[in-house]
Amino acid sequence: MNYYSGFLLGLMLICLSLFYGLALTNHDKKYQQLGTVLDGTWRLVSTRVLTPEGNLLSEKDNTELQSIKVVANKHFSFVSKTTNGELLAAAAGTFELDEDRYSESIELSALSQEPAQQHYQWRLEHGFWVQRLEIKQQVVEQVWQLVDAI
Repeated sequence: MNYYSGFLLGLMLICLSLFYGLALTNHDKKYQQLGTVLDGTWRLVSTRVLTPEGNLLSEKDNTELQSIKVVANKHFSFVSKTTNGELLAAAAGTFELDEDRYSESIELSALSQEPAQQHYQWRLEHGFWVQRLEIKQQVVEQVWQLVDAI
């Protein structure tokens, strides 16, 4: 390869890089994704109901209760049913995420006509998403696992 060919190849690579960078910049202006660390599809592993003191009242795993939650672009939706197929809950809306607080603003629900908010403590622990909600003198703890993409 002579110097002229090398110069043309280098110039072409620089131009391609510039055009690629412009394409990415313009694409971001058309659609701005608001992703979080929780974005993905989650499957419920277990639900525990505890007293405020930490005593176990009930516990269900995914052989008794099935639920899928999809989190993306500051929105969520979930469906929960028994293994017999009975619908327990279905809802969708927006969420806000802080350091230790995950808040859902439910806009659509199969159980209620009115919008509602729920505030959870949350953490990621060894690939599991743990949500904790205090409601009616009880603590509900849900453990979710990210579903692998196929």
